[in-house]
Amino acid sequence: MAGLISNFMNHLVMYVTLWLLSFSIKTSGSPLAQETTGSAFFIFGDSSVDPGNNNYIETIPENQANYKPYGQNGLFESPTGRFSDGRVIVDYIAEYANLPLIPPFLQPSAEYVYGVNFASGGAGVLSETNQGLVINLKTQLKNFEEVRKSHVEAQRK
Repeated sequence: MAGLISNFMNHLVMYVTLWLLSFSIKTSGSPLAQETTGSAFFIFGDSSVDPGNNNYIETIPENQANYKPYGQNGLFESPTGRFSDGRVIVDYIAEYANLPLIPPFLQPSAEYVYGVNFASGGAGVLSETNQGLVINLKTQLKNFEEVRKSHVEAQRK
């Protein structure tokens, strides 16, 4: 029974992600302060939606997907860190919402204009799941708060 509950809790992160956390944000990038409304997609989860955040942390090889056989379907030039041979479900959701691929939070050159993906392969709802080897849900939510604050500050300017 304990194993069933643990398995359920570990996969709950994926279900949280599939709530399509897409909502309107206001941006004003022109000198005329013209406001537009767009959508941003914020993703939290585990390996089922990780686009490569684990490429940027120190972890075990089982928690990374930046080597073959991952990413071999020809969509990407090389493995991206997604735990699949190509796109993951949130990539399809972004496409359906007319958004570009949502970048990993830890990708150094990432811009979060259309959202950001905080997911980490091996993460669980409980902080103890793969502790020290993944970005747990609590940390993913803290990272989201950091991004949210930066969006608010940018809107004030």
